[in-house]
Order: sequence, then structure tokens, then C-alpha cells
Amino acid sequence: MWNFISNGTVLGNLPRSYTLMIRSLYKHKVSGDAGRRNINRIKNQYYYMKNVLMIVVLLLSGRIVSAQCNTAAPVTYYLTQTGPNEIYRPNGTAWKGGDTVKITGTSYSVIEFYNVGGDACRDLVIMPQSTVSTPIFRIKGKSHNIKIWGGKQQYGIKINGSLAITKSTNIWADNIEAFGGSIGVYCKQDYDASDPETWQPGYVMSKMRFTNLYIHDVDGEGFYVGHTSPDGKEYNGVNYVPIRLDSVEISNCLVERTQWDGIQVSNARNGLKIFNNTVRDYGMLNLSSQQAGIILGSNTNGDVYNNTVIGGTGNGIELFGYGVIKCYNNTLENCGSDGTANGQQSLYCGDYVTLTENNPKQTLMIYNNFIKNPRPSAAIFVAGYANNSFPSTVTNNKMCISNPPANWATTYVKVYTANSTVTNNTLDCNGTLVILPVKFVSFTAVKNSATSYTVTFEVEEDTNLSRYEVVVKDPETGVERVLKLIIPEGQLTGKKKYTQVINL
Repeated sequence: MWNFISNGTVLGNLPRSYTLMIRSLYKHKVSGDAGRRNINRIKNQYYYMKNVLMIVVLLLSGRIVSAQCNTAAPVTYYLTQTGPNEIYRPNGTAWKGGDTVKITGTSYSVIEFYNVGGDACRDLVIMPQSTVSTPIFRIKGKSHNIKIWGGKQQYGIKINGSLAITKSTNIWADNIEAFGGSIGVYCKQDYDASDPETWQPGYVMSKMRFTNLYIHDVDGEGFYVGHTSPDGKEYNGVNYVPIRLDSVEISNCLVERTQWDGIQVSNARNGLKIFNNTVRDYGMLNLSSQQAGIILGSNTNGDVYNNTVIGGTGNGIELFGYGVIKCYNNTLENCGSDGTANGQQSLYCGDYVTLTENNPKQTLMIYNNFIKNPRPSAAIFVAGYANNSFPSTVTNNKMCISNPPANWATTYVKVYTANSTVTNNTLDCNGTLVILPVKFVSFTAVKNSATSYTVTFEVEEDTNLSRYEVVVKDPETGVERVLKLIIPEGQLTGKKKYTQVINL
């Protein structure tokens, strides 16, 4: 029999002899503004006249316009193949904001959309009629205001390859699985000699959002978002500076078994948010400079919070951006196991300088993180080698270190930015998240198939709740496997109802 249980309490029976658990994880201790949804950001100031000229150019070219929103009732379109076994640049001139495009058929050799989109008021939704699979799914050609949605079934879009987004803006990808390719999600624009908009000052890929994605078994990076050489590269003797991204979000994603980095974001400018993600088994190739769990790269400002990074060869989290960067409520476990005696750091920070921008100096705020089994090289390492930092704040972090030395506080927490505040970092192997009984109001499970159930549960929540985990336990081995992470919306008090499709 299947048993539905909540932290030991049997809720219902299902076929087979496995145990399916829903457990709630609470923050061990939260202080300050941790967990609050609205984060005060420091917005970068532009001082060069070229940026003013760029805005004028954009106005003249029609790329910054007043909102022209579709007011007609939404229309649903059914999209069939444009050629044998492919959907390639279908004519979307009739599609407007609020409309839905449903892909019929279940398998295509390629799916590519070019210069289509909704408007500033409503996205154009692109989704499968049921489910669809393809080795490559592309969005390009100045497409805009699009939500690529897998539909009501979990990961209704399956990509045995890469989701690739180039020279587009306001794109939201949700409920998609990508696996088996060289990169899971590719979101950037390389230099194109025939297109001046592909170098500075040029097109801006703004408001790129990736939620509820499952990226796994990838030969390179799980996420490759933004150009990693923001100062440019030389082509035929001329240095071309790549276009920027802005306002990127990566949240509620599961990234597993990547040969290179798990989540890499660079050249993304202001407002980056990386939160509520789980990254496991990253950097499996153990290749130097390609083996981090999460990277907030150079020429980037944002926050990294509420993530879980487990088991990788390189640094668990790397922070290389500018301005005020907050890194909090993350769990880092068994990071930096590269086969050497000292290993690599769980959390590593460097104050990189972008010569082509006038960015404020880096100011790090690192707090309320839990770091388990860090390697001897350090749990937290703030380099400051470029002398491009204001004082850092490293406080209220907890570490679980096996047989810690007497001087662990200085050997595992190394902060080299002058006049920094390093306080109240403690040893604690209980962790920042503890499992407490789920406060159920009601619970139902409806069978969809032999291996799929729709689970609905209503609970009482409070502000310390971090997440729910749906876990399956094998009766023979006792091994537990997390099937799904459910992140509370806003972590508010009171009753909350969740409905999720669980594939066993």
C-alpha cells in the first residue's frame, strides 16, 4: 500500500507499499528582514552621456513606446506543424496580449517562435494542448511579453535539449523540464556582426523569469543566463561589448546532475533574484571555473536567498556583482568536494570590476545561512582582492563542522574587505530548517493514474514556515526522494490551500 503521512501521521492509503510524506520545514531562527518579500534595492546610477543617447535612439527606433494594450476578449489559437514534424516561426501577427496559443501534437523536432508576443498589460501564453516534447525550444527575434507554460500537468513541456532565448524581452518560462543537452536554459545574445543591436548600446533583454523548472542531467550549465564577458570580446581587431540583461528571476526550480555550474547568471544588471531553488550534484565534471552551484556573476546586482545547494565539486554560491548584494537563508551542504585536501569554499565572493560601466562598489550582506560540512578552505570566503568593496556584513550564519578546531571562527569564516562586520556566526548542527508537524485543516488525494495523484491540502501557516516537501520513501531501502518542493506564497499567517499534481 501507499501511505500518505505527515511527519509520522497516516493520512490515507494508496496502492503499493511505499510511503508518501508531506513535511513542513521551518526556519530555525530568523532575524532582521529575512523572509520579507519586498527587498529594498540600490539602483545603479548612470553617469555617461552615452546612456542618455541610447535612450534617445531607442525612442526613435520605436522600442520604448507608451503601453498599447489589447482590450479585446482573449482568443485561443490551436497551432499545428508548420513543416514536417516541426513548428518553425509560425505567423503570429494575429496573436495579442491575453491570447493563448496551444500547441497541438505531442512531439516535434524543433519549436521556434520569432518576433511574436503580447503587450505590457497581458502576456501571450504559449502552452501545449496536452503535453509536448522537443529537443530544442527557441524564443528569438525580438519576441516579447510571452509566458511559456507547461500547462496543468507537471512539466507539460519536456525538452530533451535546451530552452534557448535570444534577443527577446519580458519572457516567463514556467513548468518546463529540460534535460540531456549541453545547456538546460540558455538566455543571452552573442555578438552578431550583421546586427548592431547585439552590442552596446543595443537591445536590453529585460524581465526574464524562470519558475518551476526541472533541469537535470546536463552536459554543461543548468542555467546559462547573461554574457560572462561583460567588458566585451575582440572581433577582427575591434572590441564589442555585449548587450545587457535586466530584472532576471530564477525561482522554485530544481537543478540536478549538471556537469558544469548549476545556475549561472552574469551581466544581468539590476534586480536579479535567485530564490527558493534546489541545486544538487553540480559540477560533476570537476572542471575548474565551471563547477559552482549558484553564481551571481559580474556586472550584476541582486539577491540570493532561500536556496538549497547540496553536493558539488565547486563553491556552493559565488557572488561577483556590484552594489548591495544580499545572500541569506540559504542552506549549503557538502559543497566544494573537488578531491583535494582543502576543497573549495561553500560561499565565495569576489569584487569584480566592470570597466565598461560605472558601477557602485560591492557591499555584501551575508546572514542567516546554514552551512553543513564545509571544506577546510572555508565556509564563507570574502576576497575583496580588487579593492572594489565597501565593508561587508557577515552575521548570524550557522555552521555544522565535524571536529571543528578551536579557531574555527577565523579559519572557516574569512573576510578580507576592510572594516567589515563579522559577528554571531555560530556552530549549530541542528540546521536552520527543522521539521515540524504539518498543521492540516483538510487533505484529499485524487488518483489520476497508477503513478499520478492530485493532492490538495489546506494548512495553518505562520511566518517561520520555509517550505513543504513531498517525499517518497522506498520500503526496501528506506531511501527518501523529494518529489516536489512547495514554497508558501508570501509566508503569511492563516489558512492556505495547495493543489499539486504528484507523479510517483
